[in-house]
Amino acid sequence: MPRSLRRVFDAVYTISEVIAGIAFGFLCLSVGLQVGSRYIFNVSFAWAEELPLFLFLWVCFIAAAAAYRQNSHLGVSLLFDRLPRSFQKVARYLELIITLGFFCIVFLYELDVANSIGSNFVVLKISKYFYFIGIPVASAIFVLFVIEKIIDQVVSDRSATA
Repeated sequence: MPRSLRRVFDAVYTISEVIAGIAFGFLCLSVGLQVGSRYIFNVSFAWAEELPLFLFLWVCFIAAAAAYRQNSHLGVSLLFDRLPRSFQKVARYLELIITLGFFCIVFLYELDVANSIGSNFVVLKISKYFYFIGIPVASAIFVLFVIEKIIDQVVSDRSATA
């Protein structure tokens, strides 16, 4: 894979990790503050009810995309391992194409959902669009990482046959 393209994938991965990490930090902080204030001081912050919902979606989907790139997702390879060696290569490409198609569909569908949302959070006063756009953003990141895996697989197969 060309070095410049690898740098793009690495940059997207790093940005994904940073966004997920910062969002997770704020998620923990807001939930901790809400729990502490509610049970220690008997006071509740209304914004701390909405903010964790917002952050949780972003953390889950962005971190899942980053985990996919690092092959950190659980996988069941029982069937794949029992396939003949000659078919494993075809199965790997089939898996990558199905994954790519899935995340393209999720991207298009969830982008339509995000664009159709017209309401705001009650307390935060921001559009729920910014909440729902997290799924298409993460899906686009997934698509990039699937493309990277396809390129890596092609390069690996070419070098194995050469």
